[in-house]
Amino acid sequence: MGSGTEWRDLTLFWGLMLGLILRPATAEICGPSIDIGNDISEFRRLENCTVVEGYLQILLIGDKNNNNINQEFFRSLSFPKLTMVTDYLLLFRVSGLDSLSTLFPNLAVIRGRNLFYNYALVIFEMTSLKDIGLLNLRNITRGAIRIEKNPELCYLDSVDWSLILDAEFNNYIAGNKQSKECSDVCPGIMENSPQCSKTMFNNNYNYRCWNSNHCQKVGNSPAVITILTIGAFSPNMCPDAGSQSEQRLF
Repeated sequence: MGSGTEWRDLTLFWGLMLGLILRPATAEICGPSIDIGNDISEFRRLENCTVVEGYLQILLIGDKNNNNINQEFFRSLSFPKLTMVTDYLLLFRVSGLDSLSTLFPNLAVIRGRNLFYNYALVIFEMTSLKDIGLLNLRNITRGAIRIEKNPELCYLDSVDWSLILDAEFNNYIAGNKQSKECSDVCPGIMENSPQCSKTMFNNNYNYRCWNSNHCQKVGNSPAVITILTIGAFSPNMCPDAGSQSEQRLF
């Protein structure tokens, strides 16, 4: 029986081979980096994107006066091909977006090659957001998360970030809807037939889910291993430990 290192190397090798074989001909790497702001028509830049090479920023869209119109728009908008962002994902003041579950249902990896300060995932002042809903997010390779000042945001205590991040001590989660005001119920709980896995996180052993319809997935699937493997072998996706965004938000 070979060593653990040999087994991991073999897994990475076959993951890479599988990815190269199965990678669709229509796959598209978009970038460098994508800014979507002010005009919702700019979302067309994400059409057919499988990977965003760089960062993805979505910010300053709509206002409270057209919140209902924006909600209908976002509920019909989806980019299921997008599986990876190589830098960071930032959302700031996007009116009418109540979940990312439809928008990015298959986003699996945020590599954090370059960070927004120390963060790979930033969700800030999203007034309509009720749950994060990144249903297939399985790995943030580098960087922390900052989730702040989202007054309607629930399902934060039901996510085990240790399954996604290597370290949780730099994470900043504050100023969101108070836990006692949320009704976070994972799938099957109301029917007395829980569907989600239980894990220990922040001294809380509980069921893990993104919202009332979707459990948080535990462990990396072969597809996620393939995404990580391809990224690791791509010369354009090597982390630059000194890279930080110079933009100011907080």
